[in-house]
Amino acid sequence: MSEVSELDKAIAELGDHMKNIVVNALTTDDVRIERTASLEFHADEKKGIYGKGIYWKGSGTTKQLIYRNNPDRIFTTESIDLGHEQAYNIGNIPVLSSSELGSSVTKSYLTKVGTLKDLRTQGNLTVDDFIFFTSSNNRLGIGTEEPNAMLSLVSMDAEFIVEPEGEEVKIGTYSADDIALVTDNTSRIVVKASGDIVLGTKGNFDTNVSVHGRIGVGFSTVDHDVSIVTAGPVRFQGKKQEVSAELPRTGVYQKGDIVWNDNPKPTGYVGWICVRTGTPGEWKPFGQIAP
Repeated sequence: MSEVSELDKAIAELGDHMKNIVVNALTTDDVRIERTASLEFHADEKKGIYGKGIYWKGSGTTKQLIYRNNPDRIFTTESIDLGHEQAYNIGNIPVLSSSELGSSVTKSYLTKVGTLKDLRTQGNLTVDDFIFFTSSNNRLGIGTEEPNAMLSLVSMDAEFIVEPEGEEVKIGTYSADDIALVTDNTSRIVVKASGDIVLGTKGNFDTNVSVHGRIGVGFSTVDHDVSIVTAGPVRFQGKKQEVSAELPRTGVYQKGDIVWNDNPKPTGYVGWICVRTGTPGEWKPFGQIAP
């Protein structure tokens, strides 16, 4: 038997009786350790379990994967790169993969995102401190945090509103501003803040206004047998026409104004016409009625 074989045998017999080997230092060019148990780090008297882990030393700074405190956590100096189809899990629930957040992620403070698709929100919403939605009253304000209607658009001191309210839908200005219906950047219909309504453009006499129906001035309803009904006098081509049981006694009238007799009788007159401007002017009867 060779000397090498005898030495191997002695070492094997010695290993059967030894459980622990304590050395001050062990130096080798290459160490390969095959383990069947977990790698354990035990607490010491100074730092406990903190600061223990894996270190990679070489050129540059030391790379670390260690356990730290305040708060307790696993810390690494390097990026962690998962496999292509892997994900970070919390409580065995995926919370982050290469392409999506997990369904359990319900709160975030994202400050920048790309193109969103099928966005759905709950609660209040603010967009660029310019668009504000308040969920408590279901109101949307553009340019204002305090809309006065379901939809409010505010610029400077002017506020345009849209408010469905019962059987009436309000569209217009909440502020004391005129509202204009515009085409070709030209106001075609203007409702003044005072309530006055202007049709057409001042100085432009080419505008046509077509009414397909009946007109009532001072009346809520118009009888089907007339096209226009008014509750007071009318004036056309500068001449005023009104209805009364007698010729005027007061008021300013112009030559050519007519008062129609609302109590005509045989041998009476159809009405009176002003022949001289004045207060009330000079009047003459016209259109004698046959007896």
